[in-house]
Parts: sequence; C-alpha cells; structure tokens
Amino acid sequence: MLVSINYDLRKSINKAGINKQVKAAQVCQFWQEVIKSIFGQKVAEKSQAIKFKNGALTVAVLSSVLAQEFKFKEEEIKEDINKKVGHKLVKKIRFEI
Repeated sequence: MLVSINYDLRKSINKAGINKQVKAAQVCQFWQEVIKSIFGQKVAEKSQAIKFKNGALTVAVLSSVLAQEFKFKEEEIKEDINKKVGHKLVKKIRFEI
C-alpha cells in the first residue's frame, strides 16, 4: 500500500508541474540535516538554505569565517545532500553573508 501511495504522490507532483519546486524544497531541508550531522546543532543554527536553482544551492550564513568552514567541506556537504535527495542535483554551493 505504501509503495502505491508514494507512486501516486510522485505522479501527482509531476502532473501538477511542481517537481522542481519539491526537489528545491527537499535540498533546502536537507542542508540543515547535513550541516547538523557534520558540524553540530549550534553551527547549523547559524546558517539557512534560502534557495536552490539550476544546481546551485544558496545559503545565508552569519559570518565569513563560517562560510569558509563550509567551503572546506563543500564536497562532503554536496555528496551528503545528493544522497538524501537520491539524485546528483547540487553542483555548487553559494554563500551569502
């Protein structure tokens, strides 16, 4: 039963033409989960994924130091988010201070 609900949900999302928006929302949600697992809750609270478009995830951060820390781990972060989404969607991460 669960498989058919999942199938029906995906079918409805595709039919409504909102597949890209759903994927973008998932990527932004997974940002927090991945950052929390890598850096911890306190660091995760100092950043927020604000948009995902054309393979680029834009993240607001509180400081340039924090942006630099994330840059050092960018490949690992992208890999983890892409695993959670199930596709290689995130190609680049941009940081806004």
